[in-house]
Amino acid sequence: MHTKRTPMQSDQQVMAKSSGYLWSEMFGLFVCIPILLALPIPVISKVFSAAAALGYCLLVSRSIKLFNWRLLVGENWQSFTQSMALRFISFVAISSLLVWQLMPDALFSVITANPLLWIGMSLFYSVFSVYPQEFVYRTFFFARYLQLIPNTLLFIVINALLFSLAHSFLLNGLVFALTLAGGLLFSLTYHKSKSLVLVSLEHSLYGVWLFTVGLGEQLAFPSA
Repeated sequence: MHTKRTPMQSDQQVMAKSSGYLWSEMFGLFVCIPILLALPIPVISKVFSAAAALGYCLLVSRSIKLFNWRLLVGENWQSFTQSMALRFISFVAISSLLVWQLMPDALFSVITANPLLWIGMSLFYSVFSVYPQEFVYRTFFFARYLQLIPNTLLFIVINALLFSLAHSFLLNGLVFALTLAGGLLFSLTYHKSKSLVLVSLEHSLYGVWLFTVGLGEQLAFPSA
């Protein structure tokens, strides 16, 4: 004897399958790929894996219509610029003092020894590293997985942890701490502003400053 499924039961089963696929997708893209990149395997395998993951994210983003002006710019980004500036100024002051006390030889070493390298790497990092990272870890991640984790704080913490995991290939405790703190900050900024442009600008400011102040070598920037 077959029991007839009600429309509600069918909808719940579809949602369960959809949620299961999204959880698997998140685990594959944001846990397995970063761990793979940290393993001692041939570089070509790492490049292929990262490119395949990025390509998949772009294809999905196109299918769910993430490439639009409203999602890029956001709606109320102007209201966040003052608080963002104050946070960044405080960070500049504290980080400068710490590097001056703990690593005085590294303080502003790149910008003084090789300003052209500093300019070139700052531009390359902002355009070709930060923007793709923020698109994948903020725009794509929020649009794709926010429905899975209703608790906003938990969602932001998970996003920050996965963002930090993406830098595990550097095998550096300081990088883990900095990217975890940065992940929390950037995730909160995106959650409030919904602006890829704003969060990419914030990410660029902090990354370029760390390179400028003398911590670039820790973050895989070229040294002077």
